[in-house]
Amino acid sequence: MSLTGCITFPTEESAKVQVIWDETDRIASCELKGIVYGSEGHFYDYWLHSDRDMVWGTINQMSKKAVEMKADTLYLYRPFGFLSSVTMMANAYDCRRVDKIR
Repeated sequence: MSLTGCITFPTEESAKVQVIWDETDRIASCELKGIVYGSEGHFYDYWLHSDRDMVWGTINQMSKKAVEMKADTLYLYRPFGFLSSVTMMANAYDCRRVDKIR
C-alpha cells in the first residue's frame, strides 16, 4: 500500500505553521482563532503505519486547518492515548501581529 493514500502531507502554507506544546508565553499576545483536531489511522490499517507517521500526518491535518482559519501557530493539547489511531487537538492562534510588534 502507498503511504500517500493514508497519511496527510503538508502543503506549502501549512508547513510554515509553528507547533508548540508547553510554551504559553509564546501565545500570550496572540489572537485565538479556534480549536482544530486531526486524526490518522483506523482499527483496520494502523499496523501498516508507524506511530511516528501517524503523529506527523495528524499534525499536518491540524496545520492545514489552522491555515484555513488564518492561524500561524498551533498550541497542542496533551495527546490522547492511542492504540490504533492518533487523534490530537490544538488551539489555533494568529501570532503574526505579535511578531511585528516585537
